Amino acid sequence: MTRPLPSAGLRRRSLLLAAASPFAALLPGASVAQPTDFPARAVRIVLPFSPGAANDLVLRLLAERLSQRWGQPVVVDNKPGGGTIIGTDAVAKAAPDGHTLLANVSAIVQNPALRKKMPYDTAKDLAPVAQINRQHLVLVSRQDLQIRNVPELVAYAKANPGKVNFATWGVASTAHMMFEITRLETGAPMVHVPYKGSLDIVRALLSNEAHVAVMDMVTPLPHIQSGRLRAIAVNGPQRAPVLPDVQTLSEGGVPGFEAYGWLGLFAPAGTPPAIVRKIADDLNAVQSDPALAKRWEELQVYPSQTTPEQFRAIFEKDLATWGAVIRRTGLTLDQMRWIEATYESRGLALAARIRRGNWATLVFTRTQNKKRPGGRTPGRFLVAGARGAGWETDA
Repeated sequence: MTRPLPSAGLRRRSLLLAAASPFAALLPGASVAQPTDFPARAVRIVLPFSPGAANDLVLRLLAERLSQRWGQPVVVDNKPGGGTIIGTDAVAKAAPDGHTLLANVSAIVQNPALRKKMPYDTAKDLAPVAQINRQHLVLVSRQDLQIRNVPELVAYAKANPGKVNFATWGVASTAHMMFEITRLETGAPMVHVPYKGSLDIVRALLSNEAHVAVMDMVTPLPHIQSGRLRAIAVNGPQRAPVLPDVQTLSEGGVPGFEAYGWLGLFAPAGTPPAIVRKIADDLNAVQSDPALAKRWEELQVYPSQTTPEQFRAIFEKDLATWGAVIRRTGLTLDQMRWIEATYESRGLALAARIRRGNWATLVFTRTQNKKRPGGRTPGRFLVAGARGAGWETDA
């Protein structure tokens, strides 16, 4: 026989009493902070990325175990697009009852500095629940280039100005920011080339279409271990255990990336604190299952155990940190335009330049099939660059 749920009025009074107590937040595990009727139905976790990548695999493992713990379906809803804005907006506008959640990466704290107009207020419309894990990103190169570290990459790029294609998984991504800061810190004249995801980047490296790239650790690792690709550096405060001989970016002369990348869980603002805490506690419990330890190692992620308060502190600090990084690069996604240009048949070098001397960021291309003499292909390029900068083509 199914036990009837408490009335809406009773549930509301219970949550109000919990929130009203000045000591409730200081009593972890106290009964007033753990609603017994949540979840009352299926829980949807929106992931603003395509299926198949490491974060998608992590989330599906956790969703399965949360479903078992809660006795309700937990569904991962992949909603990519708009630099994670589309999926994030769906959650920011959802009912604040804990049944619609968001799993997002550092892009969530970068978007406010990249766009003047956002459909939601990142700082006010979302409630941080818990940091799910921390992750290394890895800077890799083609094996044939004989580049072993950041100084050697810089030297190669300066010897081949405008001909080194630096691949990332998208404009304004964390990987893109790593490219921009590397370029600014070292003066290496490289060209940003965005791809749809890490699998496309690996294919581009192995086919000699791209020279270097930043991506998650797990996708290129088999190729690094086989010698087909070479790891140059990793982000984070220390070297990756799986690549102990590979320097951090800071060791290679590119400061500012001492923090790990992360995956975090969010609820709509206004979700009752009792529900937020229950979700965090249950997430931490299922993540610490020893049966998952081997899987986390395979996926190259480091599980976190944070309270909502701890994750909020991380979230607010990273909002400020990434805002400063992006302001330094001058990158904005509010100013884009198509230009006519050509590019060399072996890459996207010399696509466009900003008159002030900085390389523009390639966002998207539409190429024609006919090649011009000299192996150069005509096409249209959507580029984004520094605020207020003029544009010119190299062709």
